[in-house]
Amino acid sequence: MTPTLLISLAIATTMLSPFRVSAAEGGEERYRACVDMIDRSPDKAINLALEWQAAGGGVPARHCEALGLFHLQEYAESAVRLMRIAEDIRVGKGMPVLGNQRLVADGVLIADMYGQAANAWLLAGEIVRAEDAIELALAVVPSGTAQERELLVDRARIAAADHDYEYALQDLEAVLKADEDREDILLLIASAARGIGKLDRAEAALAQYRKAYPGDIAALLELGNLRFAQGRKDEARKAWLDLLLKTEEGPDADAARANLQKLDVKTGETPEG
Repeated sequence: MTPTLLISLAIATTMLSPFRVSAAEGGEERYRACVDMIDRSPDKAINLALEWQAAGGGVPARHCEALGLFHLQEYAESAVRLMRIAEDIRVGKGMPVLGNQRLVADGVLIADMYGQAANAWLLAGEIVRAEDAIELALAVVPSGTAQERELLVDRARIAAADHDYEYALQDLEAVLKADEDREDILLLIASAARGIGKLDRAEAALAQYRKAYPGDIAALLELGNLRFAQGRKDEARKAWLDLLLKTEEGPDADAARANLQKLDVKTGETPEG
């Protein structure tokens, strides 16, 4: 197996970005209430969204339904709905009416919808569709913005899922160059650099990330992966065991256990994570 970038759990939380709707007739409050319900009970949130759609809730109601499906891990269904929303709001279809004028979405909102769809496609394992969606997002997002940089990080994740680590690294390095405070992506940089054999860059990025986030469990998984790539198998084993001492649950722990098993049976396979 080839090394992959870890898909951040933060993807799920970015799906809950505020949808800018008209405050007329309580639309904004109704949308917020629907979205707030998702964490507690996504099924109920979806039911609320469907009822709201039947009452003419339009795009905001449809978006809440898509978020509810995402929270239920129905990623493909969520992505389909998010793509339709993005396509509709480009022309103002289903958007709220303020006064006598129907609102038309700007590039920021359209890019957000396409970006959310891309993340949902990624988690559904639909890499080609994720690639298409993220390119649509980047085509309309205002250039030089924090939103554009976030979409570039998303594109890097998608590229890594397609094992194109060089392309992923290019996007990640571009984001870091534009915003040196983005220490949160250094772990992704380390993983991508390792994936194309740039072990010195991976070492430097990982060291900087661990300094910024000393308690991060995922960094121990990557440390083990990097040490394995460097031929330092005893150190790789120690890093993975350290991770399991800190937690025995979650995808990082699962990957560490799988890597230790491969190491013990000497399969020669590349570690997971």
